[in-house]
Amino acid sequence: MRLSRFVWIALVPALALAAPKKAPVKKKKTPSSEPAPPSEPAAPAPTPEPAGEPKPAAAPPTPAPATPAPGAGSGSAAAPDKDKEKEKQPDKDKPEKTEKAEKSEGPDVDSLRQEYLALRDELFKSRARANAVASQLYSTRVQIKLTYTTGRYYNPAKTQIRLDGATVYENTSGAIATDDGVRFDGYVAPGRHLVTFRIEATGKDDDTFTSVTETQVVVKAVSGKDLLVFAKARDSGDIAYEWKKSEKGSYGLAVDVAVKTTAHEDKK
Repeated sequence: MRLSRFVWIALVPALALAAPKKAPVKKKKTPSSEPAPPSEPAAPAPTPEPAGEPKPAAAPPTPAPATPAPGAGSGSAAAPDKDKEKEKQPDKDKPEKTEKAEKSEGPDVDSLRQEYLALRDELFKSRARANAVASQLYSTRVQIKLTYTTGRYYNPAKTQIRLDGATVYENTSGAIATDDGVRFDGYVAPGRHLVTFRIEATGKDDDTFTSVTETQVVVKAVSGKDLLVFAKARDSGDIAYEWKKSEKGSYGLAVDVAVKTTAHEDKK
C-alpha cells in the first residue's frame, strides 16, 4: 500500500511535465511614432582600375526571333511584305527631283540668249555711233559687198568680214548665198586699210566635209571719193558628192575681190 502510494506520487510530476504546452500568444507591436534610425552610409565607389589593355566588350545577346502571336491573321504578316515591296519599288519622285536639280544647276539658256542679244544690240549701237562720228571726221565712204555663188552645192555656214581687225559683219545663216547685198557701209580715214573675208563652207551632200578660207586684201581710201569693195566667194570642189562614189575629191573654196573708187556725193 505504501509502495503504490509512493509510485503514484512519483508519476504525477512526470505526467504534468509530459502534458502538451500551449503556444504563448504573441503581442502585436504597435507602430511607434519614433523616427526611423538613419540609413547606413552608401558604400564607397570602387576605385578605377589602372589603364591598360581595353577589355573586349561583351557581345550583345542575340534576340530570339519573334514568333507570331497565336490567332494573328494574314494582315499582320502582310505588313512586313508591304514594307519590302515599297523598298523595292523605285521612288517616282526621284527622277523629277533629279531633273529639276539638273535644270537648276545647269545654265539658264533664256537668260544667256537675252544677254547675248543685249550685247549684240550694244555692239551695233556702238558701231552706228562710231560710224556717225567717222562721217563727221572723214570724207571717204566705204561699201563692202559679199556674195556666195555656189550655194547649191555648199552651204556657207559662217561668214565674217573684218576691217582693220574689227569685225564689221558676221552671219551664220547663209545670208550671203541668198542676195548680193551691202555687208558694210561706213566712213574711214584716207589711206591704207586691211579688209579680211573669212568663210566656212560645208557640203550639202555630206556635211562632214568642211573647208575654211580667209582672204586679206589691202585697199586705199582716197579723200573726197567713195570706195567700193566687191567680193565673190565660190567653192569649185567636188569632194562632198564624189567621195561616196570613188573615195576621192577636191576642195576649191576661194574669194575673188574687186575694188574701185567713185565720185563722192555731198553729205547731207
